Amino acid sequence: MSLHTEVSQPRFNGHSHPHYDLVCIGFGPASLAIAIALRDRRINARVLYLEKQKSFMWHAGMLLPNARMQISFLKDMATLRDPTSEFTFINYLKTKNRLVAFTNLSTFLPLREEYNDYMSWCASHFEDDVQYASEAVSVSAINNDFGGPTDGWQITSRDTETNQRSTVTAKNAVIAIGGKPRIPVDVPEDLKSCVIHSSSYSTAIARSLPDPQTEYAIAVVGGGQSSAEIFNDLQTRYPSSSATLFTGASALKPSDDSPFVNEVFDPERVDKFYHLPHEPRQMSIKSDKATNYGVVRPELIDQL
Repeated sequence: MSLHTEVSQPRFNGHSHPHYDLVCIGFGPASLAIAIALRDRRINARVLYLEKQKSFMWHAGMLLPNARMQISFLKDMATLRDPTSEFTFINYLKTKNRLVAFTNLSTFLPLREEYNDYMSWCASHFEDDVQYASEAVSVSAINNDFGGPTDGWQITSRDTETNQRSTVTAKNAVIAIGGKPRIPVDVPEDLKSCVIHSSSYSTAIARSLPDPQTEYAIAVVGGGQSSAEIFNDLQTRYPSSSATLFTGASALKPSDDSPFVNEVFDPERVDKFYHLPHEPRQMSIKSDKATNYGVVRPELIDQL
């Protein structure tokens, strides 16, 4: 029996709430990977995914023209786990009749827009399992009568369009809501309307700066890949403007994706990292920071 058929017929517990084996809060890449792994392994489970957005979107605010992925397409939703999966990037290209054209590009780094389309294509296979426009508002443990480990979880969500609330229970729950935009607290209140977080850049910039020919003065704050991509995009989007990039570091620093360093992302490293005590774990995070945080791909640095 297919997974989505099982999800459409959940069990009901003693409190008349739909009951699932697993509820994932958020339906981004992490939960999508779970959905694909369950489907590939034909695991007979009742699963529900709650997603606040109205449809699947991945970093919609940073889908900039010509921006490429920072990792190989082989590290997609399925290939390293099961190269024969129907959810590989290669199969997506074949389905979209783009396999030959992509091969002719001689690159392992697809455009970010195309990779977003790949993940949206994967997500479309699970529409019966996902409740879009559903924001989780509370997660509470269901305690048993014997004082032992919890029996499960009660999750209440709100329909973002009707404001109606609903409750389900689950044996397991995964919270995968992604990062939260952070604007420095010292920004004066009267200037906050002029501040755009990178996560909403491409969707908000045209509203804030509507005339491409106006001589705007623009500040970009940050020294990572997103800041560099935005700074680069501003040069063509607003050719008459003056853009300045501010970073706390002495210079833009290149990311390190050399073979030995890249082993930090190997699947077998997960368990080793998980079982580290707190201090060694923090040291590991700090030593591996140059792989992905506060750094810029060398090709973009050269372009800038």
